[in-house]
Amino acid sequence: MMSPVTPPALKPGQTIAFISPSARLNEKLSPAISRAVAVLSRLGYKVRVFFTPDTGIQSSIANRCGEIRTVFLDPSLSAVICTIGGETFTELLPSLIADQELCAGIRANPKIVVGSSDITGLHWFLYGCTGLRTFYGPSAIPELGTADSLDDELSPLAFCVRCLLAAITDPEPLGKIPRSSIYAPYAPAFFRDRDSQDVQVVSQAPGWQWLRRGEGQGRLFGGCLSVMARLNGVRALAPDWRGRIVFLETSMGESRDLGLVRMGLADLVAQGVFEGCAGLVIGRPYGYDSEERSTKYADIFRALLCEGHLGAAENQFPILYNVDIGHTTPMITLPFDALAILNSESDEFSILESGVTI
Repeated sequence: MMSPVTPPALKPGQTIAFISPSARLNEKLSPAISRAVAVLSRLGYKVRVFFTPDTGIQSSIANRCGEIRTVFLDPSLSAVICTIGGETFTELLPSLIADQELCAGIRANPKIVVGSSDITGLHWFLYGCTGLRTFYGPSAIPELGTADSLDDELSPLAFCVRCLLAAITDPEPLGKIPRSSIYAPYAPAFFRDRDSQDVQVVSQAPGWQWLRRGEGQGRLFGGCLSVMARLNGVRALAPDWRGRIVFLETSMGESRDLGLVRMGLADLVAQGVFEGCAGLVIGRPYGYDSEERSTKYADIFRALLCEGHLGAAENQFPILYNVDIGHTTPMITLPFDALAILNSESDEFSILESGVTI
């Protein structure tokens, strides 16, 4: 692995790039992207959207690799926010891993990078091949492009933006992770009607739950469960999991099939991810809103991590469930590779370092 590189904090007036390294929804959901641009522009940042329409699979791979090269090698750009996740980022890995000029350029001019879901692949590539520390956080679609009001401090959008700015603009340690009192159980209406201006319906958020108590300290690493299970087999990218606080969350597709959740977690167990880890943080799963469904979801983690082989192991790491990570709205922003602590006694999840420098 490369030695870690920490990007400089984002400052007012600097430019943020939007890219689409996986799903290509820029034309289909252009109103949402325009709203996301407006949110960041209102906060004092410039935004440039990079997107070339695709004509096929190889065209898409070339376009996406080209857009990544453009934004990471342009010194006028200070941050990169991905528009959305998807299913196809791994198509880019052979070209990206082999691109030594790109990797050297990223190390020489580190930028803030934010995204989630399938963008797990971009995070792992950047850390594994360049050492860049990035951020698991909101995308332009859907989080920053909702019709919610930024002026309503209780809205999901306002919570998302507060957490994002705290992570990418402040060189001080993040400290205790905030908890949203509400969440949106349904996807934004613009997925059904691109021109919808409906705000998100919200419900009271279920609290954190400790599936196993204890205390642990380590550097954060993780992502979307199904993507992690695939990427951990890529030798150039798989991290050393020993001493890590692992974080993971599940996609909307996994909301319809607990078997996929069980399979993905079993893959990580078999790969040894949890053998020497310091803790585990699990995001609030999309689509498991009833107490019965949430319990069934959590029971998979209890069965595979708290019973059997790992249950009998000496390393009884703490497991925290229902945190605002990933495919839940609103979501926090987590800095990859930052030192963090879990403590069930004080009901604490804190980040002891900043993800940015001065």
